Amino acid sequence: MQTFSRRLVACGFGCLLVLAVIGPAAARDGGGNRALTDRDAVLRPATDGLVRSLGPVQGCQVLLDAGTGDCAVVNTAHGAMVVTVEAGPSQDDVLVSRPWTVRVYRPVDADVEQWQVALETAIDTSGAGPLYANVTAEVADITGDGDDELLLGYRSEGTGQILDVDVVDTGPDGTPRVLAHDQLYKGTAIVRQGRLVTYEPVYREADANCCPTWIERSTVRFRDGALRVVAGPRVRTAQADVPPGDLG
Repeated sequence: MQTFSRRLVACGFGCLLVLAVIGPAAARDGGGNRALTDRDAVLRPATDGLVRSLGPVQGCQVLLDAGTGDCAVVNTAHGAMVVTVEAGPSQDDVLVSRPWTVRVYRPVDADVEQWQVALETAIDTSGAGPLYANVTAEVADITGDGDDELLLGYRSEGTGQILDVDVVDTGPDGTPRVLAHDQLYKGTAIVRQGRLVTYEPVYREADANCCPTWIERSTVRFRDGALRVVAGPRVRTAQADVPPGDLG
């Protein structure tokens, strides 16, 4: 089986962030120190039991529906999983949103050539996934256990620029699971030296949606059995140096 690069980018929209139409009042007043859970995760447990073949000398592209898209093998603490990311056709001449299908496969018992979908984005009756402007993924060890986790960023369209992030690992039996989910209003997320670092605006009551007073830099750390957002310094927006995002 071919192991792909630790960096996986699902399409060429660059550093677009997930967008949504909500006002600045919806943004958190700073990240604080909060534990992340799987609540509101984009990925959900699969229900159709889809199984596909992936031989030891094949690339993970054989798991793609139409043969186009991106995929990667992720070696976690409890075994391997494979992620596939596929974009559907454009839905509009102006908007960039299109349906995206993300699936996370696990091996079927001891048969290393049979892989079953364990997690996937919601699929509607037409077979299409949810609409996003962009979906990207990273493979990195952000829990510090020496094994990789999968990070997925989903960017929607609108003025809110919301970035949804799922962090996926495996349970003791090797089943993929969403370890944590977060949602960042006008947010940016980067992976640096085994840590997930986020940037998010902090608004004063009178701030317009375009113009937050501060940008807050936070670090997601694994502590006490959970990934936690530890808020860092706030910098005036005019002086903030926010790097290009790795997710979304």
